[in-house]
Amino acid sequence: MTTEVAPHSHPESLFVGNISNTVSEIQNESPIISQQQIEPINLKYSPEVNLRTRSYFVFAIGLTFLIVFMNSAVAALEYSVVDAMDYLRLANTLCFLSFAIAFFMNASYSKGKSAWKLSIGQSNWISTSGMIFDIILGILCILIIVFVFIPMH
Repeated sequence: MTTEVAPHSHPESLFVGNISNTVSEIQNESPIISQQQIEPINLKYSPEVNLRTRSYFVFAIGLTFLIVFMNSAVAALEYSVVDAMDYLRLANTLCFLSFAIAFFMNASYSKGKSAWKLSIGQSNWISTSGMIFDIILGILCILIIVFVFIPMH
């Protein structure tokens, strides 16, 4: 059953059917593979304890101290100016102290976000500059307390 092939003759085809059909089928399948859509992964920094959200509450507590003690100062103004000034000093001191704490909490959040961005290969310049800005504002609040409100007493 084997057929011998002469040295200069063409061998018989091993394929049954038309080769062009097979090639066209392969070409028709390849565009489907190349048309896959790649969706970017949205990376979002979400720590277990979100200090930025908690810092907003600390800001709100500071403003609440300010409002409550300002009202107390207005009420104390009827009796004594010295008592009213004490309430105002206390209100401002507690407000600036809570702002300082909130700024330091926000700086801690920015530090974590900066390290996270660096670990995934993104630029951490904005997070680092935000952290530095928060630290400067926190120190400024502490300095105002130390050099303005405490000497008033």
